[in-house]
Amino acid sequence: MRDATPVEVLVTDGNRRPSLAVIRSLARNGVSFVVLGEERGSLAFSSRFARHKVVCPSPVTEPDAFFDCVLSVVKQRGIRLVIPVLEESLLVLDRRRAEIEAHARLAAADSDALRLVMDKRRNLALARRLGIGCPGQFEMDSIEQLPELIATLGFPMVLKPPGSPHDPGLPSFPFKVLYANNEEQLRAYLDRYCADGIFPMFQECVIGQSHNLCCFVVAGRIVALHEHHSHRSLKGHGVLREIVEPTPEAVDGARKMLGALHWDGVAQFSFFLESGSRQLRYMETNGRFWSSIAGSMHAGWDFPYWVYRYFLHAEEPDPEPIRIGSRTCWHRGDLVALVNYLAGGEAPGRGQRPGKLRAVAQYLAGFSPSIHADAFAWNDPWPEFVDHWQVLRHGVVALSRGLGKDSERLSAPGP
Repeated sequence: MRDATPVEVLVTDGNRRPSLAVIRSLARNGVSFVVLGEERGSLAFSSRFARHKVVCPSPVTEPDAFFDCVLSVVKQRGIRLVIPVLEESLLVLDRRRAEIEAHARLAAADSDALRLVMDKRRNLALARRLGIGCPGQFEMDSIEQLPELIATLGFPMVLKPPGSPHDPGLPSFPFKVLYANNEEQLRAYLDRYCADGIFPMFQECVIGQSHNLCCFVVAGRIVALHEHHSHRSLKGHGVLREIVEPTPEAVDGARKMLGALHWDGVAQFSFFLESGSRQLRYMETNGRFWSSIAGSMHAGWDFPYWVYRYFLHAEEPDPEPIRIGSRTCWHRGDLVALVNYLAGGEAPGRGQRPGKLRAVAQYLAGFSPSIHADAFAWNDPWPEFVDHWQVLRHGVVALSRGLGKDSERLSAPGP
């Protein structure tokens, strides 16, 4: 690394969309930074604001090398604040927090709070103790408990890993979520993934509307909170989102949880409102920037700059009211969702099965001047083209085979 120009902030995960939003925020506010990414084509590297950038090993596949890279940049560039953008980077840096914080602040809640968020079993247990409604859950220690599991949860049921797949302190499973619709399917999952006697979490399947709360917290006290709904999604990631009035019951649950954790910094909560009972069920807390952080910023709340001011200068945000009704679109994800739907896959809009022409029209409407873009900015347009290039690079086979039902589905190479 030849450039040793002193800068204030190090931002990780430049290959992912939230990092682009973070560096744009810092640049707009005159904060110097260096951004790390896994390859020269990392999305944030294409921003005209990314003056200082470093190719760095992956925190997932090479965690020790990633940490060494971060620490080296911190020392050489006089970094004062490290902002981990994604959970995998946060996990690696938190495990060796003392080494980082000998030189710079780590923009994250304390280690105990992080562990209570990342360990989903402990997190849900805390939620229940606080009186927050959660899905039914079953802890399985032996395959002999299978009849009890089925009797307790019924079908369909959900299988989830107990935490991040990048956390070596928790059992790892090669899936994010599985749905078992009958005993035969459940037994097949158990045979495939639990042959060693280690079991995932089992939960009742909650079907309904997702409620996502985005917060900034100071010593367990929420100082800013908004909610957004996804009008269109891709594999659980919202691609067309709208800021809405917060749901009071969800806000109450978030306040209880964050107060108990004595949380600091950003956090995102996920709740589901059940279609039948209309009961709100808590799903999880994410202790890092959310994928749709650009939507929060377009609506008037600059979470990344608040993180900088709070963790480095102990300054609490004093936000103006957020713009309810503000909409933001992740155009690359919206395109992938459309192509997958035209090829016979899941509809981008929950509960909708529009005709092909209407689906295309809905996609094009996402370019309305009233809808902000995650990646595109008039003063920084190139990242949008780089983001779409990833579709071509990862999905050229699917595109070349046309849009028939037998064509290969496109995949989104990361939110």
